[in-house]
Amino acid sequence: CALTFHACRHNGDERMEVDMMIQATEIAGGQSQRFRDALKFADLPADDIDLPGRTFFEFTQDSETVAWGGFETHGTDGLLRSLVVVSTYRSKGVGVTVLKIIEAKAAEQGIARFHLLTTTASGFFEQQGYAVNQRDSAPPLISQTEQFRGLCPGSACYMCKALSANARK
Repeated sequence: CALTFHACRHNGDERMEVDMMIQATEIAGGQSQRFRDALKFADLPADDIDLPGRTFFEFTQDSETVAWGGFETHGTDGLLRSLVVVSTYRSKGVGVTVLKIIEAKAAEQGIARFHLLTTTASGFFEQQGYAVNQRDSAPPLISQTEQFRGLCPGSACYMCKALSANARK
């Protein structure tokens, strides 16, 4: 599935608007090793990516891998998992675009709220509409995930966002 997103890039006081054509390819079985390696390189958990209920994607632009990411489905709640942007593509709007694609894919599957844990990117997610919440306020199906129970440290910031009705159509 190729999607074009209008992305804004900030260069100091200057705003640049660019269209990005990013291809999202669902990761299946044998393709998961590159994703697993990217997670480990970014110090993100990879032990549970093969468990059921998880959907992961490799994102490419002009045939180059630019990012990986995905989500877990828990009814109408989803857990954003391991958004990793290749270092040479950071600060170029790729992360924002990839996040929008993941949110749209999740909404297509009936997810109304996205949850996440982060140790390093709370500022990025706040800029994308995620709110910081107390970890113990997470819904039971989310708080019982491997991420919450031990893969992410207790110091990780818990954030949540309602996916827009437009994204779910």
